[in-house]
Amino acid sequence: MLKFDKPVWKIAVEAFFAAVAASTLMTGFQWILINVGVGGGSNLLLALMSAAYLTFFLLVFYHLLRQKAMIDRVKKEEDEQMLRDETTRLYKSKVFKELAGTQIRMCKRNSWPVGMVIMDIDRLGMINKTYGFDAGNQVLKHFATIIKESVRESDLVARFDDDRFALLLPNCDARNAKRVIQRIQNHILSEPLKVGKATIKIPFSSGVVSFAGKVAKFNHLVNRATEALEQAKRKGGNRIELF
Repeated sequence: MLKFDKPVWKIAVEAFFAAVAASTLMTGFQWILINVGVGGGSNLLLALMSAAYLTFFLLVFYHLLRQKAMIDRVKKEEDEQMLRDETTRLYKSKVFKELAGTQIRMCKRNSWPVGMVIMDIDRLGMINKTYGFDAGNQVLKHFATIIKESVRESDLVARFDDDRFALLLPNCDARNAKRVIQRIQNHILSEPLKVGKATIKIPFSSGVVSFAGKVAKFNHLVNRATEALEQAKRKGGNRIELF
């Protein structure tokens, strides 16, 4: 990532003093032109001075815009790092909680149901042990990509823990939430991850819950979905359980 030692205000101050210095130089340039006989008050002298000033200030303006664009890009990258998990590029759990709170309040205002899904990749530890941690990270990335491709833009997805993911589904009852997870399962089955010569299947378990918007609370949704997930794990994994 690029780093900048100077904030924008320092660049602006430097540009101001550069402009003062340039004005001094331009005055000297004007004096030279007058003394070499390029008509003291002529239109030619005025044109030369105007061109010199315009060229200089256009260069300064371009430099400032370029610096500002680069700083904005770096700041955006830093913000993304704070908001998103480095491996999967999904929201971090704290960010997910804040955004989910906003979505839940919207559902309450509209009397919509709210669906919550907690997913856990089965045997991720075994995958890491068999194929290595790099393969495990590829599994996480692949799984996250498929989730994002399988949900709506209004849905929220987060990496909730090492091998757990959370999905908030506004205006979605339990039956439709289960259909979303079934779609993800079918997608995962049809696109196993290939790492070198190995083909890695990614079974996962899911706990699904949906509350009416007026009574939904973030912690209740997470707790109930987690209970359903644990029930799915107890039954052998690679299954969907409704609370």
